[in-house]
Amino acid sequence: MRGFVLMLLLAVAGGLLAYYFATRSLHDYNASYDISDIQEPVEIVRDTNNVPHILGQNDHDVYFGLGFVHAQDRLWQMTMLRRTSQGRLSELYGERTVNIDEFIRRLDLYALAQSSYSFQTEDTKQALNAYAQGVNAWMRTVNENALGRGAPEFFLFSKNISPWSPVDSLAIMRLMALQLDSNLRNEVLRAQVSLTVGNDLVKDIMPDAPGAGVISLPEYSQIFPATKMQSQLSLIHISEPTRQAEIS
Repeated sequence: MRGFVLMLLLAVAGGLLAYYFATRSLHDYNASYDISDIQEPVEIVRDTNNVPHILGQNDHDVYFGLGFVHAQDRLWQMTMLRRTSQGRLSELYGERTVNIDEFIRRLDLYALAQSSYSFQTEDTKQALNAYAQGVNAWMRTVNENALGRGAPEFFLFSKNISPWSPVDSLAIMRLMALQLDSNLRNEVLRAQVSLTVGNDLVKDIMPDAPGAGVISLPEYSQIFPATKMQSQLSLIHISEPTRQAEIS
């Protein structure tokens, strides 16, 4: 009986300790932070669906706020996507992800992202840099204020997180494009069939979609009538900026 009670107490204590550390990584969306990286005050308001709305005075601060809220809500997902694009999942998961890492490294997604950065326009570079600063600002805030580790999952893995860079965002864009390419297998199969039976018979086995395949999208003004847009805009109120730069 004493052994059972001791095990029960240890289990309860372990559960409470795990709950404490997990809740330390939950964010207080009503908090304010003094951050020197922004030029003017930025206000981040979340609606009832927890969707953030970023109110800033310039593009740099808005992109900064976007990186800040993405890191608040999705830091674990972001770091896993970055690790996937680098072909480094097996550092955490071992042999189970070796094939994925090998495939990604053959595509060399991260190196392509590094080389593509120099070809971006200056506006795009500024947006990518501001976004990366926002991500790093949140990670710095977590460390300085002892707010857990940014996400509960980090308690199970290494606490060391590399700073975010503009190239990381470009690499994830390439990875998501690869993941969203749902017809990749059909394209490969079609190529294999064409090598076997020739191009003339491919359409008999794998026929093309009928029609011209042109999709005409409606105008944005047709989706959101002017009266509705005006009523929504009237609900948005931007307060006068204060002298102290902060993120709420």
